[in-house]
Parts: sequence; structure tokens; C-alpha cells
Amino acid sequence: MLVKGNDAATLHPDRLSISQEAGRVRKEIPLVAVRRAGRDGETGIRVHLTDGEIHWIAGGNATATEAFLDALTAALPEERDPAGSALVTVVEKAPFTAWPWWTGGIAVLLAYVGYVTWVGGNHGVGHAVLTSVALFGAVCGLLGALGAVSSFLDGRTLARRGITVVATRGRYPNGKPHGYVTYTDSSGNEYMNQTTGSSPTVHVVYDPERPATSRVRQTFTWMTVKHALGLATALGFLWLGVLGVAAPFR
Repeated sequence: MLVKGNDAATLHPDRLSISQEAGRVRKEIPLVAVRRAGRDGETGIRVHLTDGEIHWIAGGNATATEAFLDALTAALPEERDPAGSALVTVVEKAPFTAWPWWTGGIAVLLAYVGYVTWVGGNHGVGHAVLTSVALFGAVCGLLGALGAVSSFLDGRTLARRGITVVATRGRYPNGKPHGYVTYTDSSGNEYMNQTTGSSPTVHVVYDPERPATSRVRQTFTWMTVKHALGLATALGFLWLGVLGVAAPFR
């Protein structure tokens, strides 16, 4: 793998994967479509396809770039496909627009400060403190409820079309186990799942349409109880928060 900033290139036995802009753009280039590869400056690599199209890979340093280039050149098959760029798969996600979230967050914050100030001016400091704490609890409860529902829906999706694989847990040099396991999807891409424990292997279920969505395989009973308790707790916080926010009007 060759990494620089938000860009990365991974060499597989049959293809070259290029991830750009923190994964927003992903290219899958079959090795049979590559005519040759060469240096592009000190740390870059230029990949020439059989039909003349060129793709660029950003390298981290000269040594890593040279090693990756040597491995890529050695992996190229003897017989190439003249179709070239027609064999390349490019997946491009829509760019993330941050300003609506910032605008909405600032508007909510101003409304929150304005409401607490109004309560303090009309009902006293005690009610203002109660309202500020209650509103925070209501927001936490709402987010918790949405998270529980989202997790439940992910569980239903995984139960319907999930693929079970064996995930492995590595260890640090001092022998302490990692706080995550890694698994490989059907396309050969590697993903992580944050899970505690010390077992070297666990069974993970992932969504083939969204391979990064996964969870450690658990029984239906335990999953139902966990989501029910989580949702009930979140709704409890939400209800208490709403009561506290509405207290000045009672």
C-alpha cells in the first residue's frame, strides 16, 4: 500500500485500487489493463493503460514509491487487454457540503441560548438552570433514540443479506490485543470493526452493499434485548428532558 495524505493505492493480485479525497473517489484498475507504470517526479507514479489513458498515484516518500512501483511492475501479467480504460471502474461519491450543518448548528445554539435567557429573565435563575440541563438531556435522549433505531435497522439489513466472515485480531508488540478486528470483503478490501475482547478470531457479519457496515455475530435474543433497553433508556432521557424544558409553562 502507498499512502499520502487522503490518497492511497493498494496492489491486489489482479488489480490496482486507488482511493482519492479520503475515499470519495475510488478507482479499480485491472492489471491486464495496465501497459506500464513509471515515476512521476520524486514521489508520484504514472500508470499508463493499454489504450493510452493515464492515472496518477501520489506517493508518500521516494523509498516507498520505488518499492510500490517495483511491486506493481512485477505484478503486471504477460498478456494485456487493449480495452484499457473501458475495464476501469470509478466510484465517485457526492462531495460533503458542510455549510448547511454549520448553519443549522449555529441556529439551534442561538435558539437555545435565547430560550434559556428568556426563561431566566421571566422565571428566575433556577428555572433557567433547570431548562438548560433538561434541554441537554432531551438532545442526548433524541440522539440516543435515533442511534438505537439506526442500529436496529442495520441489524435487520445484516440479517437479510449479511455475509459472515472470520475476522482476526492483532496484538501490539507488548502482547496487548487490539481493540478492533479486521475482515476482508468479497472484493478483497479490508475493513475494521471496533470490538473489545482478546479472542484472536471472531465471526463478523457485513453488508455486501456497504462493506464498512458490520457487527460481531450475536444471538437474536441478545440483539433484541440490547436494542430494547437502549431505546427505552434514550426515550426516558428524552421524556424527562421535555418535561424539564416545559416546566416554566406549568
